[in-house]
Amino acid sequence: TSQFTDVTDVVIGLGRVFVLSRGGADGNSVLFELREKPLEERLDVLVRKRMFEWAAEVALSCSAAPEVTADIYRQHGDALFEKRAYDQALGVYVKTVELGLPLEPSYVVERYLDAQRIGHVAQYLKKLHEKDMAEPEHTALLLKCYTKLKDFTTLEEFLKTTPPSQYDHATAIEVLESAAYHGLAAEVAQKVGSHDDFVRISLEQFKNYGTTVQFLHSLPRVEAGRILLNYGRTLMRHAPKETVKLIRHVCNLRGQPMDGQALQAESQGPTVDELLPVFADDLQQLEVFLRSVLVDDGCQLPQAQAERLFPTLLELLVKSHSSLHADGNIPAEKQEMASCIAADIMRLIRQYPSDAALANTLMVCQAFGFVDGFFHAAERLHRHQLLMQWCFEHKDAKRLLEVCKRYGPADQSLWVQALSFLASPESGGGHLEEMGEVLRHIEDSDLMPLLLVIETLRSSNEVTIGDVRPYLQAQYRRLVESAETSRAKSTQDRQEIARMQQEIIQLRTQAKEFQNTRCFQCGLTLEVPAVHFFCGHSYHAYCVPPDGTCPKCSSGALPKLSLKEQREAQARNAEDFFKYLQGGAGDSGIQAMGEWCLGIYTCTENTYPDTLDAEAECI
Repeated sequence: TSQFTDVTDVVIGLGRVFVLSRGGADGNSVLFELREKPLEERLDVLVRKRMFEWAAEVALSCSAAPEVTADIYRQHGDALFEKRAYDQALGVYVKTVELGLPLEPSYVVERYLDAQRIGHVAQYLKKLHEKDMAEPEHTALLLKCYTKLKDFTTLEEFLKTTPPSQYDHATAIEVLESAAYHGLAAEVAQKVGSHDDFVRISLEQFKNYGTTVQFLHSLPRVEAGRILLNYGRTLMRHAPKETVKLIRHVCNLRGQPMDGQALQAESQGPTVDELLPVFADDLQQLEVFLRSVLVDDGCQLPQAQAERLFPTLLELLVKSHSSLHADGNIPAEKQEMASCIAADIMRLIRQYPSDAALANTLMVCQAFGFVDGFFHAAERLHRHQLLMQWCFEHKDAKRLLEVCKRYGPADQSLWVQALSFLASPESGGGHLEEMGEVLRHIEDSDLMPLLLVIETLRSSNEVTIGDVRPYLQAQYRRLVESAETSRAKSTQDRQEIARMQQEIIQLRTQAKEFQNTRCFQCGLTLEVPAVHFFCGHSYHAYCVPPDGTCPKCSSGALPKLSLKEQREAQARNAEDFFKYLQGGAGDSGIQAMGEWCLGIYTCTENTYPDTLDAEAECI
């Protein structure tokens, strides 16, 4: 390349540029043709001559690729950076951002950090955020630069003026907290809608419990309930009343009626049982809250949800009642309080009569010793043996008697159990009055044999003959009356047997005249051939069944014949009797003998073997 001297003319033609100049070897005019070099070569020439601004202008005017232009800016910036012209170099580096960042930001950041030019790094990173090209790492680095520079004003201005979409808010909050800028971190969290971070910072750093509760009131119920599960225990410790009001609001208890759209938006809110962990550190507050929800103002929850909360409230109330009685003798004030709590417990128990609720009641009241609730649940569930067992364990003869009176008609064995317990040494003695009443009922209902009663009373060390004399006298009178009745009946039976035997003799030795004129089966007039039975019935020959028995008498006589054969077989087989007797162990041996005898001698009144023989002969 060289310069033209003494140019006389410039001509454009044929798509080219011609320059006419004097200055040849012999002073003659020379015509030069100018040819344009390729863009790449032109830029390379300009860069080598360190004409970076012209090179960049040419690249932009010729619409060169952004990477080419960015590389020119990089070389220009590097040249200025080497001359320590940091401000001018930063201005050139920033131009790469305008091109869409074909230059890696870490290249610029690293150079300035190596030179410990934190302010220039912050300016470059801020430009990245303005162009919405920053990554979370860039945000963290920018905020760290501001905090390192202690430039609070610029930091605050950046956070207020920069839209949240231009930086990663989670990283910003983390960096601000680590630098102890908790106020700015809270502002960012509230600005970007990071409610968990805002509540956490407000509670941990500023202790703004009341303000936090008000903030949660402004959130949707679902969001507020979720945050309450995480931070509700802290709020409950420092602002219990406000937190309880917040829970009522979140669970929509006694809330204002909502329109359709609002109802649909709020229908997925948390339930009371989901927020119970909030009360983990304040069970007294939980008791008051559940009482207001389930008892005091009427049930404010659906039945299914109330059923789930019922055991929790019941356990809290029973624990409170038990704690008042823990010291034994309690003052009148506490006694009145305990009575009120007991009334509330019973009202709550009666409010939930389902089997599942009663099962919970039974378990809780038994565990904490609330007797009225335990008896109520056991009665409703018909668990009478549990009541008896409780009376046995606590040696409560009066309650035992009440249980027997109330449920004895349905289960008479309760009276027998009561007598066995009152007569045993485990009862502790001193229950003669109750024992007398039990004996009177056993006597009236004939629940136990006399010998078994005597055997039971033998285990008592304090019962004397004088204590049970009225019972023994009454039993003796009954035995005497029973014996006299049996003797009279035996005499009557013997007379009947003698009569029947005399009738059998007459049938065997004397002729019997039959005067029946009609058939006892079809009711028509008898015709020859006819059949007459000794029992006095007459039939046509074709009305008599094939087995030749009297149709009228056989239905009653045949079972008696079978019973007679069975008794005779049992009487011949003594081994079966002793095996049957051995099956009744202990005190039930007498009962086993009675059952055996009952099986042998039970039959229709006034029916004896001789009469069976007579009836068989009649047939």
